[in-house]
Order: sequence, then C-alpha cells, then structure tokens
Amino acid sequence: MNAFFETRDDALTCVVSEGLTFPMHLHPQLELFFVLSGETSVTVRHETRTLGPGSLAVIFPNQIHSYTACSKETRAALVVCDLALTGGFSDTLLLWHPANPFLPPEALHPNVAFAVGELTAERRGGGDRAVCSALVQLALARVLPQLSLHRNRASDYSELTYQIAQYVSAHFREPLTLDALARALGVSRFHLSHVFSEKIGQSFSSYLASIRVDCACALLAGTNRSVTEIAAESGFESQRSFFRAFGARCGMTPLAYRRRAQGTQAKT
Repeated sequence: MNAFFETRDDALTCVVSEGLTFPMHLHPQLELFFVLSGETSVTVRHETRTLGPGSLAVIFPNQIHSYTACSKETRAALVVCDLALTGGFSDTLLLWHPANPFLPPEALHPNVAFAVGELTAERRGGGDRAVCSALVQLALARVLPQLSLHRNRASDYSELTYQIAQYVSAHFREPLTLDALARALGVSRFHLSHVFSEKIGQSFSSYLASIRVDCACALLAGTNRSVTEIAAESGFESQRSFFRAFGARCGMTPLAYRRRAQGTQAKT
C-alpha cells in the first residue's frame, strides 16, 4: 500500500497500488484515485462509496479521506500532486469541494484514464514537470465540469476528526502518544479515545501504526533506502516494533513487499 501525508518531498506521486487500505487522513495536495480492477470502499468527508473498475474519486486538498480494498487483488492508480502543477485550477481546488467526489465510468471522458496512465508512466521514467503538469490539468479539465462544487466553510475544519487527521498526518514520524495528542488538541484523553472508537473505528495505537506502516510501504515501493532507514523515517522507535506492525498489516516482510511492489510497478 502507498500512503501520502502532509509532509512530502515530491511535487507529484503516481503509483499503481494493490489492495489499498488506508485509514482516515488528509494532506494539502490534490489526489485522484482511479480503480483499475476489483472494488474499493472510499470515504471522502462523510460520503462513502464502493468504486469498481473505471471509477474515480477526486479528493480536493485538506479533505479527510480513507480507503478499504474489498480484496487484496484490487488495483488502483493514485495521483497525488502539489497545487503548483494544477495551473489555473488551484483556486477552485482550495476554495471549494465536491458535493459528490465520486464519478462512475460512464461519467468520465477517455482523457481521464489516458492522463492517469501517462502520469504513472512518466513518473517511472523520472517525470518531466511540464508534461506532468499538462496531464494533471487535462484530467482536471475533464473532471471538474462533472462535479457539483460547494464552497468551503470554516466549520468544516473545526471538527475533532479533522483536527486528529491533520495533527497525526503532520506528526506521525515523531514519538506520539494518546496523551500527547489529547494535550495538543485540548481535549481529554477519555474523549479522544471515544472518538477513535466511535468515529474512526480503531484504537489510537492501531491508527498510528497503520499510518506509519503505509508511509514505510510508500518508501519501500518508491525508493532504494534500507529497511532500517525506512523504519526510522516512518516513525518507528525500533526495528522490532516496525517488523511486528508491518507483518500484522501487510502479511509479509518489508523486503518481500518491496520486491512485489517494484515488480508490479515495472509491469504497469
């Protein structure tokens, strides 16, 4: 699985991912999620849809979203890009959000699948910034007219779930505890624990481990850094905790995941 967070070095990330399951998170980039095969349950803000092949989810900047693959064989293309690559669309992406961010295959112009495929191929070859920007803007030019947009409100960003996702996305690489998160957000530990249980559907420790493991997955798939470096960069305090969490979530070792992920990307 490949994960994307608030703090990223790359202006553009394009990958084909298998069995993508990722908890609630957000980031200031645009994200396009295009299903290639199988089905994935996608939640954006408070809306959830099960998307099949040829369907697209459009996640505007700073919108809470999550993924749950319906099977490990599900494949999807992910494009995550800085607003600098979106040209004249950046103001729209910052100030508005889609009432319904999900588009079925029949609503998509063929240019969208073409642009996503070309972006993935371009990034594998190093990526020309001007070409990638043009492809992102082509996809947006075809997608945005199909969406009903609502203007963002200040209250959208005052919800505790938004604050949790924002804070953890920014600080998951640091030592982080439920008590520290409660202090940072100005709420009680008990109330925060209740929010994780009732609204997020998992404990704080599971949520944090999921984000860290998926950060590691992105680094394993997209870099040649050592497992030791990746474990530390993803926020794990020890190799033992990293391997335990990784095995529980992915069902394989980090090196096995790297071999499979890089082999998959080379074929697509």
